Amino acid sequence: MIDKEDQEFMDKHNLADKFGSDRTQRCIDLMRPEIRPLVSLPLKEKIEKTKEVIREALEKYKNIGIGFSGGTDSLVLLDIVLQVKPDITVVFVDTIRDFPENYQFVEETRQRYGIQNLITIRADKDRCDEYSAKLGFKSPEFMVEYCNDHKIAPMIRAIKQFGFDGFLVGLRGVEHEERAQEVFFSPRSNPPHHRVHPLLFWKREDIMTYVKENNLICNPLYAKGYKSLGCTICSAIVTDPNAHERSGRGIVRETVMKKLRELGYT
Repeated sequence: MIDKEDQEFMDKHNLADKFGSDRTQRCIDLMRPEIRPLVSLPLKEKIEKTKEVIREALEKYKNIGIGFSGGTDSLVLLDIVLQVKPDITVVFVDTIRDFPENYQFVEETRQRYGIQNLITIRADKDRCDEYSAKLGFKSPEFMVEYCNDHKIAPMIRAIKQFGFDGFLVGLRGVEHEERAQEVFFSPRSNPPHHRVHPLLFWKREDIMTYVKENNLICNPLYAKGYKSLGCTICSAIVTDPNAHERSGRGIVRETVMKKLRELGYT
């Protein structure tokens, strides 16, 4: 359900059509020519291509980690990566505003897979109320400052602190126009490292089929109506079956994705 702030922003800027089910195809159309044909591969071939990207990353980089958010995309990536490198370092960014169910799910996943190297890194402090009073709750300026402090900066700090030169994340190109033009090995400068995207060409149907065929246990929040998970500020239940898969992540936040990615967001 779209909250008041997002609904007002969407109405003011005439964004109703931007977040419908046709958004997936718009993202596919924006993909690089070498990536776009991979979207149509059968799942079995996608899995092999994903493992190929992971193996190449392990050869390219001396110290590689993987981000795990508790969402289904990162769960599928984690499941595949652990088949190739069981001792990989896993990083969970605690935004301080995550759902209680997510904290529990991350710990259950750690136990289920027997993960020895799970690093939790937190934002320095909860600045939501501060930014809300200063910038207006869920305004574009609020979303940039809040997400930077609570999500982006801690992740960057972890990459610096542990010296990762390669960092695997569950980004998919069909999720957002700003992600659609990504590559498998994406260079970043602060700090110098490569963001690696083994699931870049997967669709939501691929993720759900992989989950079903491999009997993965997913975050219980999806059963409550969430389609895409972030923190409690940036996630909402979706009741429209025709809505795009990221429609619950906040209309305002989606419109500032370019700025967030410039700051280092996935």
